[in-house]
Amino acid sequence: MDTSQFKNIVGELCAGEPATIRFYGKITEETATRFNNEFDYIESCRPSLIRVLINCEGGSVLHGMSTYATIQNSKIPTECVNEGMAASMGSILWAAGNRSLMRDYSILMIHNPFLPSDKDSEASDMVSAFTRQIKTIYRKRFGLSDAHIESIMNGLAGKDGTFFDSESAVKAGIIPHDNVLITTPQLRDKVRVELSALENMSDIQTMMCRISAEASALEPDRKLSSQTESIFNQTITHDDEMSTETKTSAEYSAVAATLGMKDDFQPKDVMARISELLSVEGKFKEREKELSNAQTVIAGKDATIANLQTNLTEATASLKTYQEKEATEKMARIENMLEKAKGKIPEKDIPTWRKLAIENPDLVESTLEGIPAVEQISKEIAGDPANVKAAAEATKTAEEKMAETVSAVVGESFKFKKIDG
Repeated sequence: MDTSQFKNIVGELCAGEPATIRFYGKITEETATRFNNEFDYIESCRPSLIRVLINCEGGSVLHGMSTYATIQNSKIPTECVNEGMAASMGSILWAAGNRSLMRDYSILMIHNPFLPSDKDSEASDMVSAFTRQIKTIYRKRFGLSDAHIESIMNGLAGKDGTFFDSESAVKAGIIPHDNVLITTPQLRDKVRVELSALENMSDIQTMMCRISAEASALEPDRKLSSQTESIFNQTITHDDEMSTETKTSAEYSAVAATLGMKDDFQPKDVMARISELLSVEGKFKEREKELSNAQTVIAGKDATIANLQTNLTEATASLKTYQEKEATEKMARIENMLEKAKGKIPEKDIPTWRKLAIENPDLVESTLEGIPAVEQISKEIAGDPANVKAAAEATKTAEEKMAETVSAVVGESFKFKKIDG
């Protein structure tokens, strides 16, 4: 991947070290796609933590949800920091991490989604669906009741949703006090003064970006207090958080030993190892799912093969029955034609004709049909004078033939004289 085109990743990426990425500005298809691609690249580098810095006025709900899913589904621990403003859909991005934090001068704004033009029922149905989805995200992320979330999203009469600073966010139960990152009083006062003169979301977001940049220039490492340092170096878990002191405890050492690490391990090494194992576990689950899918496919193919074999057996049996029936009918036909030909061919030639008929029954049948019967030959002979004459001549005795020969030589009146001896 061409990393020179990255615009959101902050600093260098090192395996086992925290990585930082920004989402600043409005949520559009372009900004969401760019962020998602860079976030995926960070994951491939196996950092110990992915920190998402947010200064966002909101924007597209649809594309914002794709970024929310990208952060939410990360196999690497994540934390989202409100660097200046997390408004509208930006507050959903802020809620996507394992932990949500606020600079003490930052602003959070939560309201109901809307479409620029909501004139038909289809648009209203879409807005309602997004509203339910967003309400579920807030409720699960911050542990607030449906009624509380709904009142925040609706806001006071005549207002669009509800705005929070860090203090009011804590009072509302959105985040614990420990998730507020303390800065200098001068910086907080500057934000309040400039904010009082602004109403447009885009202007507020631009101002917050400038304030964030100024704060970074004043304190490059952003180590604003011992409290902030403690928050950033906590190990993210599902239900509780492991403090810095806990890391050096006997239990923590036992965890390191279980992971096969030496006595001189560093906390970042343990984090990197855990992240690596989480990544391996995720890949293992993916392979298990692929294996299960493959086994399902194989089982389906085995069933198909079994069905084909059954069909082949049935087809073979049907073919055999057909062939036997065909052979029987063929022999019956041959015997029938030979029976009809008994008056046409000699008895002794029938086996030969039968053999020929087995090879080519149609040819033999047509040949036999062309041979006239013996009775027909006799009738033809009897009806032909030449044949009658020939038959009569054939019946003369040898004596008659001799007499005729003698008469032709000496005449009919010739008589033999008796010679006395």
